[in-house]
Amino acid sequence: MKKSRKERLNNIITKGKWHYILVHGVLLWGVSTAILFSIIWHFIGLSGFNTIILPSLLLFPLGGVLWGLIMWFIIKREHSNTLKTDP
Repeated sequence: MKKSRKERLNNIITKGKWHYILVHGVLLWGVSTAILFSIIWHFIGLSGFNTIILPSLLLFPLGGVLWGLIMWFIIKREHSNTLKTDP
């Protein structure tokens, strides 16, 4: 059975901000984007995979911290809106 939107938001909020930023921002967004970016650059011939992967694995996860932080505030706002509309 699918969880309601309110239950999913409660679950995210319960785990905390830094858990969300680390898992969703750094690991899921930052690392996966770094790998995908490196593969694309390798196949279109802009740089070798081994050359671009290390800077990508350093920079994209840093961007993931920012992405995760922005998303956290969006989720918090949505969570507070659901609490106001659904008692």
